[in-house]
Amino acid sequence: MIDPSTVFKKSARQVSCQINDEVAILDLERSLYFGLEGAAVQIWAALDQPKSLAQLCDDVIAKFAVSRADCEADAVQLLTDLQREGLIETA
Repeated sequence: MIDPSTVFKKSARQVSCQINDEVAILDLERSLYFGLEGAAVQIWAALDQPKSLAQLCDDVIAKFAVSRADCEADAVQLLTDLQREGLIETA
């Protein structure tokens, strides 16, 4: 489980761009592409600067109609996946 105060940042081993309402991410070391959509795009954009899980959910809650509990559960899953793939790291 990720503590709400844990701070994350984008990894230097990736590049990304927004295409319409989605984000495409390229893992430079493995030449693999990943795609994000919906609230995940908001979280990815917020990670331009190091942010904690709590700060990321504050951003999402301000933009989307979602409870803090649901946001944290979904964000934890997303952050875990992104970290496992080496696209983000703890700051």
